[in-house]
Amino acid sequence: MKKYYLGFIALTLFTSCEKKQQAQFHRAEEPWAIRSVLDYQPRMLTLALDSSMYVAYDLEHCRFYKAWKGGVNWDGIVFNDTKVIQPTSWGSDYVSSSPQDGWWWQIEGEQVKANAHFLGYEFRDGQVYLSYNLVTDRDTVMIVERPEYYQGSDHNPGLERVFFRTGSSTLPVFLKTQSQVLQLDQHEQVLRTEFDRLPKQIQEETPVRTDNKGRYWIEKSDCPTCHEWSENTVGPGFEQIARKYADTEEVMSYLVGKVKHGGSGVWGTTLMNPHPDLPDEDIALMIEFILTLHGRQDNLDQQVASGPEVAEEPAHKPGFGSPLIGLHPSYDLQDLEPAGYDFTVGGLAFFPDGRLLVTTWSPQGAVYVLDGVQSGDPDQITVTQIAQGLSEPLGAAIVDNEIYVLQKHELTKLIDHNGDQIIDEYQAVCNGFGVSTDFHEFAFGLIYRDNHFYANLSIPMRLMVNEKPLPDRGRTVKIAMNGTFEHLNHGLRQPNGIGFGVDDQIFVTDNQGQWLPGNKLIHVSKGAFHGMRWVLADSLKDIEETPPAVWLPQDEIANSPSQPAVLNDGPYKGQMIYGDVSHGGIKRVFLEKVNGEYQGVVFRFTQGLKAGVNRLCWGPDGALYIGEAGMVGGWSWQGKRSGLQSIKYNGNSTFEILSIQSTGPGFLIEFTEPLAEEHGNSPLDYLVQQWWYLPTPSYGGPKMDLETLAISKLEMAEDRKSVNLVIPELKSGRVVYFRLQDDLVSAHGNHLWSGEAWYTLNNRKNEIQ
Repeated sequence: MKKYYLGFIALTLFTSCEKKQQAQFHRAEEPWAIRSVLDYQPRMLTLALDSSMYVAYDLEHCRFYKAWKGGVNWDGIVFNDTKVIQPTSWGSDYVSSSPQDGWWWQIEGEQVKANAHFLGYEFRDGQVYLSYNLVTDRDTVMIVERPEYYQGSDHNPGLERVFFRTGSSTLPVFLKTQSQVLQLDQHEQVLRTEFDRLPKQIQEETPVRTDNKGRYWIEKSDCPTCHEWSENTVGPGFEQIARKYADTEEVMSYLVGKVKHGGSGVWGTTLMNPHPDLPDEDIALMIEFILTLHGRQDNLDQQVASGPEVAEEPAHKPGFGSPLIGLHPSYDLQDLEPAGYDFTVGGLAFFPDGRLLVTTWSPQGAVYVLDGVQSGDPDQITVTQIAQGLSEPLGAAIVDNEIYVLQKHELTKLIDHNGDQIIDEYQAVCNGFGVSTDFHEFAFGLIYRDNHFYANLSIPMRLMVNEKPLPDRGRTVKIAMNGTFEHLNHGLRQPNGIGFGVDDQIFVTDNQGQWLPGNKLIHVSKGAFHGMRWVLADSLKDIEETPPAVWLPQDEIANSPSQPAVLNDGPYKGQMIYGDVSHGGIKRVFLEKVNGEYQGVVFRFTQGLKAGVNRLCWGPDGALYIGEAGMVGGWSWQGKRSGLQSIKYNGNSTFEILSIQSTGPGFLIEFTEPLAEEHGNSPLDYLVQQWWYLPTPSYGGPKMDLETLAISKLEMAEDRKSVNLVIPELKSGRVVYFRLQDDLVSAHGNHLWSGEAWYTLNNRKNEIQ
């Protein structure tokens, strides 16, 4: 049974009572206010008011969702590395809303559902205050609501909701619930509801979404990070695995060991991470379920391959067919995480005074300010956690000394009202872009220029055949300070990186996938289509795709490319770099303009870092600050998940390719040091290949017309710092791959740091378009 109490409390009395109650708050979790998907709804705020009462609000529609006793299953990619399942409430409801609940106007005698906009929330004296704007074509009213748990008569649980309206409008405003209608006037009003006590709630530990425990463990694990049910993506689809292997004890033992210990070479070159902590019996249940997905084969030797078996290649020297294994010799590395901290970095930004803002892709959704990072000594760095409860904050910017964070569902301004370095207000700047509950709908990065923010919105991955992503997905968006935004392009898939590049232009990176046969570095241009066809209306099926500035071939030079930036030092000054979460390290890009469009070449640059590189930020001290991240499964470098480091140019010369430029008939290769007299003089010192990519609806795409090219003429510059190659069979619209002999030496006696490069030849110089 519910009991309702409606009253009016003077502001001064309410404030004094509030302070008296503050010491009585016993929040059920920390953080106790957290943004996330909840119960298959995208923009939710969950409040763990008390161990006896959780409350949630639907911020998409600015309405109360429900109050319950129990808690939240914090499932999801950021909470426990599961992709399929998102957070859900558990326990018994005290009260829940209906679609008709919410805010209404009374206009000329008629009740009209209010157009409500979420403005944010603020913490005062340990309590939270939510703000909404109710808007008509002639009036705007702001509603502030403060929910709180209280203990009622006979120790029954109670929910108190305090409301206040502001604005000059005299239009009646009503809050409708299932039980009553409350008209708001200009005074603070209190709605109190008491509920019958509920017994202790038990969180279910057994599968509840499927009748098969093996499938449940798959959904709860990191397996869907790399495996779809039917499609070949990062790894083979589960159905493809079922077609490949017989259901025998020998196969079961083999596959349990494969999952347990990881490895590669069966389905391709991509590494499957080991899972040493998974019990063998749980792995066996998962495999048993997978093998039910298709008809059996007679034995292990009778295999139906979904793709070619890939034999392990012979080992190559690092930088010559294999990844680099160390730090670039021209840079010094510094670890910056103080003892006790592991930052899974979502965003980096510097304050004018040299402090560093760090947002974390973590269950707590925490934001930190680090002072003393320029000392280079972790023991001298002080860390202050200023905010928490954010939903996957994967971008940050400091504008006029104010903090802006890009959450999964919102661009938010963080405000410290009382100067204690703890954020009091989470102000919604922009939350108008479309979102669903799909785990893959990330909001990536945040950069700022001329009163506008720029960010990327990725597309969902769990669509039915008849479904399309929401119109705002797969785009770079430009957001004004007033929250309005515009689309700059479309056809992106998982564009984790955005940054300013050469000529102060905006560039983004995108991740290989369906319709994207390789990773990309893209110059952002208005109206461009970048290949992901899930976003297209049927009327646009013949749209022309804008080629990337640089293709970043999967597993060769990229896997999960992240933030691009410009190098500020050394002989590389003015060139671009980008990080990679799964391939690891930082790659270097030289761009040039041919026929008015950017194209260029990507090189290996450095490894030797703690984890995969997610964010890059130049510091006031001239060092490049590197935010690192990862998760269990395919989105990590060597299984590592966190790190904060910096590298700084030390002035040492490193012998490597500085640039490759298109000449029309061929390419000019420039080096950082002159070649030794007896080195680099023969065409046999340069392997050159070309191919083009065929986009397909499958994950990734094949290299087409792969061929090795003959060099008809080689001209060495007089200073031996560059060589001109003439290549007759060169074609535009190709990726051109270079691998130099690994024994080349400079005139200073130095060996090549890396001898590989991938040039994207969209246009040849002097070629008529």
